[in-house]
Amino acid sequence: MYPNAGTQVSEKQKLLIICGAEKDRNFLTRSLEEAGYAVSNAIDADQGFTLVQNLKPEVVLLDLHISGFNPNQVPGLFHAGQIIQKISADEALKVIPVIILAGRDDMDAVENCLNLGADDYLLRPYSPTILKAQIREFQEVRRRRSEEREQARLRLRDKIEHDVEIARDIQLSFLPNELPKPDGWEISAYFHPAREVAGDFYDAFMMAQGRRVGFVIADVCDKGVGAALFMALTRSLTRAYAQQNYTLNLMDSLNDTGSEAGSFDAQSNAGIIPGRRRKMPSIGSMALQNAVVLTNAYITTNHLELNYFATLFFGMLDPVTGALSYINGGHCPPIILGSDGQIKTKLKATGTPVGMMPDAVYTIGEALLEPGDILFGYSDGVTDARNPAGKMFSEKRMLELLQQKPVETAEELLLRFKTTLVEHISTADQYDDITMIAVRHLPQ
Repeated sequence: MYPNAGTQVSEKQKLLIICGAEKDRNFLTRSLEEAGYAVSNAIDADQGFTLVQNLKPEVVLLDLHISGFNPNQVPGLFHAGQIIQKISADEALKVIPVIILAGRDDMDAVENCLNLGADDYLLRPYSPTILKAQIREFQEVRRRRSEEREQARLRLRDKIEHDVEIARDIQLSFLPNELPKPDGWEISAYFHPAREVAGDFYDAFMMAQGRRVGFVIADVCDKGVGAALFMALTRSLTRAYAQQNYTLNLMDSLNDTGSEAGSFDAQSNAGIIPGRRRKMPSIGSMALQNAVVLTNAYITTNHLELNYFATLFFGMLDPVTGALSYINGGHCPPIILGSDGQIKTKLKATGTPVGMMPDAVYTIGEALLEPGDILFGYSDGVTDARNPAGKMFSEKRMLELLQQKPVETAEELLLRFKTTLVEHISTADQYDDITMIAVRHLPQ
């Protein structure tokens, strides 16, 4: 009985004979088993290649005239040549030496097989001494090939890890080294990627000639290197457009009564001019709106086919009054907590995710952070965090944790979440990037 392609074979079996001639097959098997080798057999090309894939033997003895594959599959080649081609084309199998079994009249075909990737040949009548010597030689060849393959794999792994480490360092450099510290305010942030590189980011910077504080929290769809590259693009465009110095043509703003993308929303917090339909835009509103509108326009014009987009919350704070203008591009609604620790409002979406739709309309929303209030922004890595059993942290638990007890500082609130999330995730792999930002108006 010879093991077929579906038979479970012991780990000790190291050699494979693919030979249709029963007499030759029995002689070779007996000779090698007497020498202490474990041998598997196949009687045709299809069965033989299946065993090569399943067993990954140390050496294959292949009959030149084996039957099996469709003879028209590769015109002009023997079936043995087709097996050799398949082995040579498979990264996991190409380390296996192949010895051709042939007759003295087959040298032209043998040469063809050697050109296709066979390693050596053995001529009838077979000499047990030469057979065993060849097997020993090519066991060593296989060992060297496997070592070289493993070393190449390790070199490639080390290179990839090095490149990813550089990418991580570059990505981290996109996060602000220091957060703005306007008088009467605290801004704190937390960022923990699920992988070496992340699709989440946060940012905070001064804008409108230092009269406003801009802060952003965003989450790129998907994970990995692609999301990280898109994160870098989105962050860079958003900040660059937000920090440009815009000259505001007041009359154009007043006469514009439409609601096209890029226009100011009717909820501007400035006073109404009699006889006009629109309110005057607040300081920095153009920078806020352009930052999101122009970023969306650039991405959808140049990179829409990549199918990447980012949910994004961009807030612009007046540190003197506590007035907050914002655009929420499909992001998790930031939450404003009162000084008593209770939820006052959620800043819901005012537009679609950035990079999803050309000519998207982004409306400016408004809120007020009174003394003692905290704005808490987060990515869905918070609510979607999973424990070892696969249970998500959930929005309900997040809201309960927010209102658990009033905090004294913005950093204290983020530390509360960090500690609780670490306990929840425990030994499980982190499911998604976790990013949080807290902006607190100090009590007067």
